[in-house]
Amino acid sequence: MIKKFYKHTILPRLCFIPYYVAKVMLLALSAVYWLSGSRFKRGADSHLCIEAGVKGWESIEFKELYQSACEYLPSENVHCLIVQPDKDYLKQINEILRSTPITHYLYDPRTDNSQVALWRPLWQSFRVAMLLHKQGVVPIVLLTDLAVRSWRTQAAVVSACRGVVVCFMSPRRIGSIFPHRRLLGPSLMPFSVRTMQMLDGLIERRQKNEPATALFAGSLYEPRTTKLEQIRSGLASRGLVFDIKGRPMGSARVTDVEYWSRLCYSDIVVTTADQAIQRENDWNHIHHLVYRYMEVLACGALLVAQDVPSVRRYFTPGVHFVSYESAENAVEIIAHYIYNDVERLKIVQQGKSRANKLITSRIFWMLIDSSLGIDSLL
Repeated sequence: MIKKFYKHTILPRLCFIPYYVAKVMLLALSAVYWLSGSRFKRGADSHLCIEAGVKGWESIEFKELYQSACEYLPSENVHCLIVQPDKDYLKQINEILRSTPITHYLYDPRTDNSQVALWRPLWQSFRVAMLLHKQGVVPIVLLTDLAVRSWRTQAAVVSACRGVVVCFMSPRRIGSIFPHRRLLGPSLMPFSVRTMQMLDGLIERRQKNEPATALFAGSLYEPRTTKLEQIRSGLASRGLVFDIKGRPMGSARVTDVEYWSRLCYSDIVVTTADQAIQRENDWNHIHHLVYRYMEVLACGALLVAQDVPSVRRYFTPGVHFVSYESAENAVEIIAHYIYNDVERLKIVQQGKSRANKLITSRIFWMLIDSSLGIDSLL
């Protein structure tokens, strides 16, 4: 009983301690600046800096972050920080803050996690928080995996006094293990209009598949791998093919063109919303809104995916995508829509239309601005 209480109640909330320490430090720093009369004055225009490591900038995720930001703000006001692993992390941040009038900084806890010592990333997050606070820069924290304790703690520290934390889980379900309420989620993938238009061109060149094809594309980890194999086995017993185009987490990615082509040229795309089973994860039973939800609908394929808490804020199961409850249920659904083109295409068209509206509305950045209030980008 005591062990269970510690694991499910105490351990997930250990991030509260660094958060309150950071908050006291930053408030003290604000008091010193206020008393000295050297308060930071923000310029008329917002300048956003997006950080990522070299490998991070090779991913679709950060390319879309940058491009969608350039469509929301003037492109000259959006800046990239390509964090070099062989250089001091803080010095690289300090250099861009000194050389450019940055007002908002998109921080990702994954960027500087190459250190072996567990305390180093946490210590770095305290330093980042102090640096941004001294310069009057508003942090926008991208927390793709809120369930990972170390990343959740870093996010809480950097956003201790101001800013917003963007996550891909429902704050109502996970908010009790996060120390402040400036938690925005579940957020959709940042998606640019330019990429949407490129995908429309691919869709126009798509040829009809007989029979309809079913695919998974993305990272493989447990319990996802086991669930996908169960779906493949179930469909194989019916004489149907389910193609798993997966890669182990951390392995080399396919090219962007190949990835988008796979989604656009498939009729049905399956994904899971289960959290990866990792030692540092908390509350693994809660699903999160993976990027595939927006990607597949934008690519004009039928999305077969698990229901996610608060997903109805954007998409309705049975209208924009089809939800499943188990691998066996997924097999039934996929088999049904392989042979029912009219039903499938109706949902595909509704999902595509909904995705296009969300993308053209700049939903990712609009929700961030709404949460930031007087610190908004626009």
